[in-house]
Amino acid sequence: MANPDQKTILLEQAYEELKAICVNFQDESGATDMEVKTLLRELARVYEKDINDG
Repeated sequence: MANPDQKTILLEQAYEELKAICVNFQDESGATDMEVKTLLRELARVYEKDINDG
């Protein structure tokens, strides 16, 4: 497992990558801010369910 500093760096990189994916998705699809937020909430629910099941 990554040490705390590595984990922070990886989280920051993941954040930037996810942000870029969302911006590209919005640009290419014409999705509204609300549609992007809804998509992210749905993805978060998947992980919430995994945590509760595991």
